[in-house]
Amino acid sequence: MEILERIGEFKRKIVAGGGDYSTAKTYGNCMSLMLQHYSEKYASPDHITLRDMEDYIIHLIDTHSSSYINQFIASAKRFYKINGQPKKCDALIYHNREIKTPNILTHSECMAMCESKQFIKHRAIINLLYYGALRRSELLNLKIEHISRDRRIVIVDSKYGKSRTITIPQETLDLLREYFKQIRPKQFLFNGEGGRLQYSAKSLENVVKNTAKHCSISKKVNPHLMRSSRATHLLDGGASDMYVSEFLGHAKLQTTKDYYCKLTIKGMQDNFDVTDEKLIKNNINNKIQDHLQQNETLQKNEKEIIINGISYSLIKNVIH
Repeated sequence: MEILERIGEFKRKIVAGGGDYSTAKTYGNCMSLMLQHYSEKYASPDHITLRDMEDYIIHLIDTHSSSYINQFIASAKRFYKINGQPKKCDALIYHNREIKTPNILTHSECMAMCESKQFIKHRAIINLLYYGALRRSELLNLKIEHISRDRRIVIVDSKYGKSRTITIPQETLDLLREYFKQIRPKQFLFNGEGGRLQYSAKSLENVVKNTAKHCSISKKVNPHLMRSSRATHLLDGGASDMYVSEFLGHAKLQTTKDYYCKLTIKGMQDNFDVTDEKLIKNNINNKIQDHLQQNETLQKNEKEIIINGISYSLIKNVIH
């Protein structure tokens, strides 16, 4: 069984089918390990059975997380679909895993990065990552014709093969116009060094990391963190989870709810602050009412009472 050739072809077809290089690399590594595991038993990966894959998953359980196991299952499903056996992995079931609230940047940290005084190309990248909540591959694959004058961007053949249209603020569009005038990119919105038409993933990571460092942000910042932060800020601000889900390009609304709606720290704080404020006001009003009942001699003109050392004005017995 020539593992390297099969894995190489597997990764090539993922990218040719619209997948990104990162996904191809991850899926290729997962399948490579399984094929090596059964290399002595089978001459071809086509002979590996469903039971073999289930046994391999059992083998992984003690040493790998459910996240990695799900990654392997996704890899196997894609591998055998590409190789003409699409139903071979239908019975493989994804493992439940704990949903974690994503680590995010504060709104002020994101604003500092977006407004950072730096090379206009880098500033355009940072603003699009945040305000467009773009995945890394979506930004790298963005072409000039995908951006319209009415603040809309068309994302073509992204994750799950899904395309969508998103909106960006006018200020971001103005920045992109200025960037285009100065740099004059060709075909792709962001060209690479040395005449390469497409910007590299490594360069993108460096831009984000260096911008965060320039803004004295101590957190470990990457492109996906900009996306997670934008989603959380939108939901904290009252945006509809349905619109945010479409904006992010999630296949299911539940994905948005699981990762971003379950616990947003500011949302929790705001919710509790409003509730506490109501409870405190109700408590104060109850005390004022009790005081009024005990002091029937209070006249209807402006009076002042003191409760717990705090002065409250009463105007014509109306409590505001």
